[in-house]
Amino acid sequence: MQIQTDSPTYAIPSGDHVVTMRNRKRMDLTSVKTIDRFDQEEFIVRTSQGILVIRGEELRIVHLDVDKGLLTLEGTIGTMQYDEEETGSRNFLHKLFG
Repeated sequence: MQIQTDSPTYAIPSGDHVVTMRNRKRMDLTSVKTIDRFDQEEFIVRTSQGILVIRGEELRIVHLDVDKGLLTLEGTIGTMQYDEEETGSRNFLHKLFG
């Protein structure tokens, strides 16, 4: 796995995207491209279907397979939401300057 010390982003190949959740305690994801940011309360993951924001408590990575684009999380999953591919700062600037 390639880890860039100046950026918390990990590159992962893409493919079909599947999300499996078990009892809101464990989540398996496929087609993960990058993990943009994560901590115990929030994961921001780029998938082949867009940016997935996962929020909860005591979230942690259990398994990461870079070659296959697989990610498994554990913790208490509260919400998951797909967002647009654009970053918030770009949206803000677009609104200001159209």
